[in-house]
This record gives sequence, C-alpha cells and structure tokens, in this order.
Amino acid sequence: MENAFRVDLRGVVDLLSRHLYSSPRVYVRELLQNATDAITARRAGERDGARSPATVAIDVSTDGAGGLISVRDTGIGLTEDEVHTLLATIGRSSKRDELGFSRHEFLGQFGIGLLSGFLVADEISVETRSARGGGTVLWTGRSDGRYSVERADRERDEPGTTVTLRARHDAAEWVTERTITELAALYGALLPFEVTVNGRRTTLDAPPWQVRHASPAQRRHALAGHAHELFGFTPLDVVDLHVPEAGLTGVAYILPTTPNPAVPGAHRVSLKRML
Repeated sequence: MENAFRVDLRGVVDLLSRHLYSSPRVYVRELLQNATDAITARRAGERDGARSPATVAIDVSTDGAGGLISVRDTGIGLTEDEVHTLLATIGRSSKRDELGFSRHEFLGQFGIGLLSGFLVADEISVETRSARGGGTVLWTGRSDGRYSVERADRERDEPGTTVTLRARHDAAEWVTERTITELAALYGALLPFEVTVNGRRTTLDAPPWQVRHASPAQRRHALAGHAHELFGFTPLDVVDLHVPEAGLTGVAYILPTTPNPAVPGAHRVSLKRML
C-alpha cells in the first residue's frame, strides 16, 4: 500500500532559515523577486505594442501588534486555480513553467520564495487578480501548514498581486520602514522599473556605469564616489566590464593599496538587475 509523505511546514521553514537563507532579511529580496517576475511575465504576454505599468509599491507600518508590510505589484497575477496549484504545493515548479515561459526569463520560484516570509511572520496573505481574466482571489497561508482561498470582498482595479505579512514580535526589527527601505535599495536599486517604500523611490534611473556625464573626468569622479559608498575606498582606477556574449556589463574598482591577505574581498553581482 502506498502512502503520501506529510510535510511539517514549520520544519521546512526552519530548514530554510538555517541552511538556505543567510539571514531573515532575504525575505525582502524574495518578495521583490516575485514582483519582478510577475511584471516580466505580464509584459512577455503582451501583444501589439501594449505596455502595462511596471511598479512595485511597498508599504510599511508599525503598531503595538508588530510591523506590517505589503508589497503591491502590477504583474500578471494569478487565477484561483493557479493559486491552489502554485501556492499550496510546496516544491512544485514555479509560476513561470505553469505559464509557459522559459526559465531564463525569471529570477526565482514564486512558491519557494514566498516561504521566506515565514522567517519573520506566522501568516501571509496574497491578494491577486490575473491579467488573463477572473476575479480577485485572497489566499491566506499559515506557518503551521494551513491555508484558505476565497474571493476577495473588493475587486482590484487592475491586475497584479499584493503580498502582506505581519512580523512576529521576535522578528519586528526586520519589518520597520528604515530596514525595508535599506533592503529594498540594497537588493533592487538597479531594477528597470520604479520601486517605492512608503512613497519614496528606492530605484536608480540607471546603473551608475551607464549614466552619461559631460566628461570622462566627471564620470570617473562619480564612479569613485559609487565605489566609496559600496566598498569604503576611493579606487586607484576604474575598469569598464563589457562582455556581450555573457550579457555582462559593469565596472571593476582597482584598490589604491595592496590588500591585506587576511581581509576577504568584496564584490556586488546583480542578475537581471537584482542583487
């Protein structure tokens, strides 16, 4: 007689926090990544030159019950069937495969990434409306493995998704306006669309090495400031990196002095503009 495995979701979350994620702060990156993939999926399915809005709005508030964060995107959204399939089955292929898009177009896996929210919260709600039709659906998942799906009381004006979670008391430090603003800028400053935290933009107009300057000297000065901000030193020189075959662009900063062998090196690498 065959039987199905049972999964302890609390144990899975603990496994993620100890062995997959370096810190609870990565939940912000995962939520941003999910929103980015949703926007990418929606735009990939558009035709006849249509161009849907591309924004991610993060709202953070605090009260006596702990910090509350909601991440609202203008992406492709989910139908009710997709909500059951993708959010209720841990480890299933991600949204991109269900929608027929190739893996290289996306950054992560929605179902797995959403689990990272349980690093800081015991309950996650997802309100979503699909760009392919259907009403607004509300999914509520809990860290003990229970979930519910229902039609939302109010329809969203436009397709997209809002993920909301309230921090546990022991994780309140990870759900404050200051922390979220810093993390959104850290992970998503280079994203090619607007990301805001409580209305304040955290994305740049363009990567620093792609900004046009009046002269090479001004460009070098600006990049030197960028190096000092990221790594804490003023570079001896700046080397442009451009490998079209690999889709690689960027800059390398040359240290002004011989580094101490005991001090680890530092670098920043962004995949599809996400750190």
